[in-house]
Amino acid sequence: MSERAFWVGTYTGEAGRGAGIYRVARRADGTLEGPELVTEAVCPSYLAAHPSGNVLYAVREEDRGGVVAYEVAASGLRETGTRPAGALPCHLSLTPDAGHLLVADYGSGTVRAVRLDRDGGFAGEPAVAEGHGGGPRTDRQEGPHAHASVHAPDGTVLTTDLGADLIRSFRIEDGALRLVGETHVPAGHGPRHLVLHPGGYVHVLAELVTSVMVLRPVDGYARLELVAESPATADPAGEAAQGAAIRLGAGGRYAYTSMRGTDVVTAHRVLDGGAALEPIADVPSGGHWPRDLYVDGAWMHVANERSDTIATFRIGPDGVPAPAGEPLRVPSPVCVLPAGPAA
Repeated sequence: MSERAFWVGTYTGEAGRGAGIYRVARRADGTLEGPELVTEAVCPSYLAAHPSGNVLYAVREEDRGGVVAYEVAASGLRETGTRPAGALPCHLSLTPDAGHLLVADYGSGTVRAVRLDRDGGFAGEPAVAEGHGGGPRTDRQEGPHAHASVHAPDGTVLTTDLGADLIRSFRIEDGALRLVGETHVPAGHGPRHLVLHPGGYVHVLAELVTSVMVLRPVDGYARLELVAESPATADPAGEAAQGAAIRLGAGGRYAYTSMRGTDVVTAHRVLDGGAALEPIADVPSGGHWPRDLYVDGAWMHVANERSDTIATFRIGPDGVPAPAGEPLRVPSPVCVLPAGPAA
């Protein structure tokens, strides 16, 4: 039940050693094989897939950014459409009805929603919401920096703004992004990635401090309240640490974070139905500068950008991941995404 293929987004050109989007395969014993370059592309650092499995989306993370749609075929990927994005788009997510693709533009601080047709193709021009504000870290928070999005059960789109220390709440109405609320997090934290726990709580990983914040909805998801904060690592991380990604596992009983600088993945026990987290173990990431991680049942895959490796882990019954085989060499990996259902 564990054999599976994955897409890998990479950094290219001056940003990295990748050449585009790759495909790797996981064998039954957990080890990865490949990589196969399936299409050349410019900095396709973050990927998202249409629920049909027939369309793959990628950002073009550069100063004049864009989003690209690919048809998934047996022979590989075929580009079918592009849309403009702001500067340095870094994250994609789809609304639950697959009607819109959300794009976070880190460089310009904008969030955009691209309408999709029934087959997953681009339909019309993106709706754009401008960012605003800044924070006390003048080297990183000189202005807004949108970073990620998730979709709440009431239809609200929640986005992080690392530059302005904000969680911004939007609704998509008549093709436009309407701001319905903003939640401030502690100054200088730099909220980066977030997940929605099945218990309704929002778990937010900070980048500028080693912290995971837990927020609960107050007015639907238009307004949130900070209810808990805990370290993002089990052991003290030091000033070099920069949080990267957060994922849930085991139906929400555990959370996992990746930390650049210290090069660890941390397992967190989720408490009280999602209301709090407790870090329980730091595990070496299997390389240098871990970015995205993907939790797939008992397996975890970690993209170590600067060591050109993807490491695979087997998650134990205690929630702690252990290395499974040798890391696979892949140039400048950033994002790991399933290419289809598990076999």
